[in-house]
Amino acid sequence: MWQQFRRRRVIRVVVTYAACSFAVVQAALLFLPRFALPDWSIRAVWGVIVMGFPVTVVLSWTYDLTSRGIVRTPDELGPGPAPPPTGRKVWLVLSIGAMVVALLLRAFRS
Repeated sequence: MWQQFRRRRVIRVVVTYAACSFAVVQAALLFLPRFALPDWSIRAVWGVIVMGFPVTVVLSWTYDLTSRGIVRTPDELGPGPAPPPTGRKVWLVLSIGAMVVALLLRAFRS
């Protein structure tokens, strides 16, 4: 099962979605009160993020973004050379590091 998640790049999409969601929530917390929007608008942003998560996971399982555009992910890998290694771990470490730095900045600023 985990091999399918890795092959279909679902974990990468989930980590990217979490990082982008964090950035959107932080921007909403910063800007929405300045526009004098009601308090429930921040909860609405959270609701959209939570409802979009399963949709994102299903779409990342089903489709791949390639140089030819968006294509359906094949169920099985055919015979052939293995794809070249990518910097997945680097992006994961950078994403987690950015979130930690943002949380620390937020904590010390408050």
